[in-house]
Amino acid sequence: CREHFAGSINMTALPPDPKGWIVEQVKQWAMEVVGIDAEDADKLVVQKIDGEALSEMTEGRLRSVGVPLGAAVKLMKKIEGLGGGGGSSSVAAEPELSSKRARLDAITLQEGDGAELESVLW
Repeated sequence: CREHFAGSINMTALPPDPKGWIVEQVKQWAMEVVGIDAEDADKLVVQKIDGEALSEMTEGRLRSVGVPLGAAVKLMKKIEGLGGGGGSSSVAAEPELSSKRARLDAITLQEGDGAELESVLW
């Protein structure tokens, strides 16, 4: 009956502490609250991302399991709103990332070309 349970999760039934969420609740939250599609949410299920793992997620980790950039950005914004977002996602904890973000912000403001943007990201 676990399949029935997975399909019948109600958002009001989510525990108040996201770290207590099971994998299926994380998937539903990702689809209904974050707004990512089922295909991308399924990548969280395959990786067994429960609430505790979700709280430690970073954009890089999401991308490494095949979550597209747009969905990863949306997820991270909402994860940070939950009070999660993994210690390693801190800009202060990753000087190289901090530098890249600063350069990306500068390029965005200057409307730099795609080649320069690509070199910043990689």
